[in-house]
Amino acid sequence: MISSAGIQQCSQKMAALLFPRRCPFCGRVLGYVAVCSRCAPELNRLRRAVPRLSPGDHCLDNLVGAASLYQYKGCVRNAVLRMKGRGNLWYAHEIGIQIACMFSCTFRWEHGILIQETAPAVQMYDMVIPVPPSRPDRWDTLSARLAVTLALCLGVPVERGYLYKQRMTEKQAGKSAAERMKNVKDAYGVHQPQQIEGKRILLVDDVITTGATLSNCAKALCKAGALEIFAVTFAQTSLV
Repeated sequence: MISSAGIQQCSQKMAALLFPRRCPFCGRVLGYVAVCSRCAPELNRLRRAVPRLSPGDHCLDNLVGAASLYQYKGCVRNAVLRMKGRGNLWYAHEIGIQIACMFSCTFRWEHGILIQETAPAVQMYDMVIPVPPSRPDRWDTLSARLAVTLALCLGVPVERGYLYKQRMTEKQAGKSAAERMKNVKDAYGVHQPQQIEGKRILLVDDVITTGATLSNCAKALCKAGALEIFAVTFAQTSLV
């Protein structure tokens, strides 16, 4: 008799054959290869040598810190636009795994199945929260997908119902740093603040530009009693 674990493994292998992994940066089928050889040289150039972001480059108010994996250029920018513009959000799983590696997680691919070899020795966060969408009925966003994978890798829950957008804002694109900050000022709120009080939170977004969105999300979480908030993004850019 096949065990439930065996059935699950067979299902995972079948899924890998029917829906093979693809590079989130170029769309090439990866199969069992961990990294796309075609994109690796450019990604090495775009990878931030020091993931930790400087408060001098971004507004990190209400945050204990922030980190970002890549510069928002070239194939990284194309990947974000592809996922957000065409709805190819399944690529976010691959990127979420890469972000998890910043937290000392290591992985390998074995017959199309992701095997986590190591996880952080210490649970650094109590929960992972993605930046909420502009519309409450559109939770399937790039930030949310990244948060789900990251939370799974870190072994902590992802919470998508606590932090919410309490007023409509204009698009941030095309605005100056001051205009961006004004646009999202006090735009976020927290449901059930008692669930946030005293918690260490990992706040997730796709791209950081000025830090206006992340710092204002953190402001709402701090007001609800969060102990500390650290922000992480897939890519980093600036208005300069």
